[in-house]
Amino acid sequence: MYNFRKFLRESYNLQTNHVSELRKPVLMLISRQNTRRFLNEHGMIEMMEGLGFQVTRVEPERMYLNEFSVLVNSCCLMVGAHGAGLTNEIFLPNGAVMIQVLPLGCDWGAISNYGGPAKSMGVRYLEYKIEPEESSLFDRYGKYHPVVSDPESIMSKGYRAFRSVYVDGQDVKINLDRFKKTLVEDKHILETSIPFNP
Repeated sequence: MYNFRKFLRESYNLQTNHVSELRKPVLMLISRQNTRRFLNEHGMIEMMEGLGFQVTRVEPERMYLNEFSVLVNSCCLMVGAHGAGLTNEIFLPNGAVMIQVLPLGCDWGAISNYGGPAKSMGVRYLEYKIEPEESSLFDRYGKYHPVVSDPESIMSKGYRAFRSVYVDGQDVKINLDRFKKTLVEDKHILETSIPFNP
């Protein structure tokens, strides 16, 4: 993974090797438009900016990879819901942080798909596992429906059943107070190791 990442950095001419080279605490928010959307994205951005982050909201599928890789390489923190957009962690500088928001039922492949690779690339990996109340499935099905109370029972029906409910049929409304704690902890870690200029 390390050598593959080095190859990509050279191929896309990425200049930032370590977050200590950055002058501003730039946070990239991966925005999704079809599934696993952040329903309160504007509130998230306001909260993130209130913590002192310069927020860059992106939709990766709308950008060319050569431009997008440079943008990712200028960030110290990436936040996104579980999905392929998080593979762009490969372009983050060493010492950066990637926070994966885990929708209901989506934690089964989180570490192997994103956590393990992040560690081998020198990127710190954190998870924010949502509570059932933060899922659109809670409003749709109710607290006691197996979709909410027992995701394993849906997974046992096979991948198609699982995907239609948890991957393709779910959005997220982040608990801003709870998520803020994760960002405050992360910002403190970054600030103690990186002398950001005002």
